[in-house]
Amino acid sequence: MSTMLVYVVYGFSAALALVFVYLFHARWYWHVLSVLAALAVGFSPPLPGWDGPSRDLVYGFVVLFLLVWGLAEPFIHRHHRHSAPRHA
Repeated sequence: MSTMLVYVVYGFSAALALVFVYLFHARWYWHVLSVLAALAVGFSPPLPGWDGPSRDLVYGFVVLFLLVWGLAEPFIHRHHRHSAPRHA
């Protein structure tokens, strides 16, 4: 498998996650669950009969997407706090 393919797939995964964070405002617990799901996928054993570079690429895509989507929320939306407008 080409190293460039790995960079492109992982870069696409991170970019897609950042676009989703910017476009969709999910609740905080979805981001926590996303990080936990990334850890669960990352530490899970491979599916029976599916080993090799393609499995690593798919698992890496999913883990990176979930981690970036889960951890980027406070940095992307830190100035967009939902609060009631103040009136004098």
